[in-house]
Amino acid sequence: MLFITTTFLVIILSVLVSLYLWNIKSRYSYFKVRSIPTPPFDFFFGHYKTLWSVPSISRQFEKWTKKYGSIYGLYEGTRPVYVVSDVEFLQEVFVKQFSSFDSRRLPFITRLSTGNHVHLFGADGNRWRRQRHIINPTFTNAKLKLMSPLIHHSIDTFMEKVQKQEENEFNIYTYYQQVTLDIICKQFFIT
Repeated sequence: MLFITTTFLVIILSVLVSLYLWNIKSRYSYFKVRSIPTPPFDFFFGHYKTLWSVPSISRQFEKWTKKYGSIYGLYEGTRPVYVVSDVEFLQEVFVKQFSSFDSRRLPFITRLSTGNHVHLFGADGNRWRRQRHIINPTFTNAKLKLMSPLIHHSIDTFMEKVQKQEENEFNIYTYYQQVTLDIICKQFFIT
């Protein structure tokens, strides 16, 4: 009886592992089925190992974009992710056909936090679509044109700071934080 039970459990475990591995393998054919190029990847890790091992992720994306074009695929583990640098395509998806794309992928930590008080950056699905529909009138062309002189002044200041840098490469993140905060504060306190 013990032998039969053990054999049965081993068979069930073997079937489950086989199904799991088949599922992962089928996920890795996502871009191939759609004829979308993708860089070589590692089974189970996808492109994570490559991205973790390079000194600059943005430089790696730049290399891949030159090699594979403006639209290609990556795998975050086993999850397929599109990388798009075609501005017209993004305009089409995010603006012209917004109603067809009412959701987006959220970071893992954000998905863990569930609750009724989800902000715009943590919402998904219908909640995100509703919040974006409510906030869109804030960013009309007329309102953006009123804000543009203040934004241009902040960007000019940002560019002066960047040009003062004598090194070929430097960490621009701090400057981006400063210009972002500068623009937000000017818009908040002046308008």
